[in-house]
Amino acid sequence: MFELVEDHRGDTYRMVYTVRFAKAVYVLHCFQKKSPSGIRTAKTDIDLIHERLKLARNDYEVRYGKKD
Repeated sequence: MFELVEDHRGDTYRMVYTVRFAKAVYVLHCFQKKSPSGIRTAKTDIDLIHERLKLARNDYEVRYGKKD
């Protein structure tokens, strides 16, 4: 998984995506960083990312067969 971080007008936005698949890129989660301190991502966001990664793996297998 990779994370893209972008600052815009004083706010920070993050996008988490995966490129583990040969034929597709799945965006797993996009969100605005709200915590004023530290770089830690909230556990709820991390849990959601992991759940969506599982769904992406399943979707890829349905669409393209086993992972290349």
